[in-house]
Amino acid sequence: MKEMVSNILKEGFHGHNTHVSPKKALLGLDADSARKVPCDRVHSCWEQLYHIVFWQDLVLEEVRGNVVDWTETHGKDWPKPESILDSSGWNKLVERFFKGLAEAEELLDTLDLQKPIPSWNDHPAFKAMLVLAQHNSYHIGQIVVARQALKTWPPPDEAV
Repeated sequence: MKEMVSNILKEGFHGHNTHVSPKKALLGLDADSARKVPCDRVHSCWEQLYHIVFWQDLVLEEVRGNVVDWTETHGKDWPKPESILDSSGWNKLVERFFKGLAEAEELLDTLDLQKPIPSWNDHPAFKAMLVLAQHNSYHIGQIVVARQALKTWPPPDEAV
């Protein structure tokens, strides 16, 4: 049963049957395009990915068994508008995102999915991993919509 649940979560991280793969969503997206705001009150692709990575890092900390002070996170989950994103920063953010996804998959192989997480009101680690998959899915969809609005979608066909 654990193997089946782990495999379903792993597929969810990559969009299988739920959303476009994160690799495709980010394919061909450079720093200049990523920081463009498609329209009023819509986050840029960079802001969306920053937000995804921010929460992904925290969820992974919790399931690793490290305590996160959630009160310290308020207002920090979106980048500040004055932040400067260059090509190097964008590439590092993308790399950090995929490294986190890989770690999440590795953790699923060893994690006790029923282990309670104290700062999540003792909900099991399974719930944290499911929330991670759902949260990523939601924001990957927003990246695709932003790219559509910016006319940078679909990406080149090769490589996905």
